[in-house]
Amino acid sequence: MKDREIVELFLKREETALEIAAEKYKNYCVSIAERILLSREDAEEIWNDVLSAAWNSIPPKEPEHLDLYLGKIARNGALKKLESEKAKKRDCGIKIQLDELAEAIPSPLLEQQADSIALRDFLNAFIRNLPKEQRNMFLRRYWLCEGVKDIAKRFGYSENKVSLILLRIRKRLKKELEKEDLDI
Repeated sequence: MKDREIVELFLKREETALEIAAEKYKNYCVSIAERILLSREDAEEIWNDVLSAAWNSIPPKEPEHLDLYLGKIARNGALKKLESEKAKKRDCGIKIQLDELAEAIPSPLLEQQADSIALRDFLNAFIRNLPKEQRNMFLRRYWLCEGVKDIAKRFGYSENKVSLILLRIRKRLKKELEKEDLDI
């Protein structure tokens, strides 16, 4: 079933929308949450929250890409759970990715301007303008929280090569941010 058809079921408040969404997107969303939380059990709990949030937000929202919409809910839910737990042993995975990005985006910017429209638009344009392979690597690392090892395996590169590509992208991002001189 296509995303639009599933969204229509949500809009009609038909509970089959939940079943179909679960069948189609549960593994995707749970894998996002699991990479952040490093716990399958916690990731499964996040999935229940994803369904609840989708049920409560559709309507009024009508997402065009249900996979991205549910994935964003899962990611945000996992990050909130991680933040609330504050356990060092559990947050080291996502902390590494955030530390890497902090090289390009200063920490106060991340904290104070995360929802800034100008920053969001800039980042979207920056990512969109990356070559396809680099864009996929960047999004897998910093959106889906995949490890360098997994990305290297997926693209058939060494871990060192993937790390170098990501480093160059972060440096380019930092340079572009400085050049753009966003009011931040």
